[in-house]
Amino acid sequence: MWLMDSSLGALLLVVAAVAAFGVPYVVRAPGRTLRRRFIALGNVKGRPRREIEKTVGPASQVTELPDGRTLLQWRATGYHIALVFGKNGRCDGVTHENGRRVRSTAQQAG
Repeated sequence: MWLMDSSLGALLLVVAAVAAFGVPYVVRAPGRTLRRRFIALGNVKGRPRREIEKTVGPASQVTELPDGRTLLQWRATGYHIALVFGKNGRCDGVTHENGRRVRSTAQQAG
């Protein structure tokens, strides 16, 4: 009986470990994919909105700013990035980027 209890305990530990590491990995997959698209795009500053959306997909949210510029945000589980576009439709830079292991090398918007 004791052997059975220890085997069950070991099995439960393995299941818990798989759940602790596997579930977050699967849940954050959309964010990793979105982040990779932005990395492949490279520096976004000066790029037209159409080019960025063609590469990474349509923005999750579009906000018209009082100064005439436009804020576009992309969100996926585990990753979020916000870009500001000037009146000319070109990217002024990244205003916000958040996600696991994010080290933004993109130009920040001024």
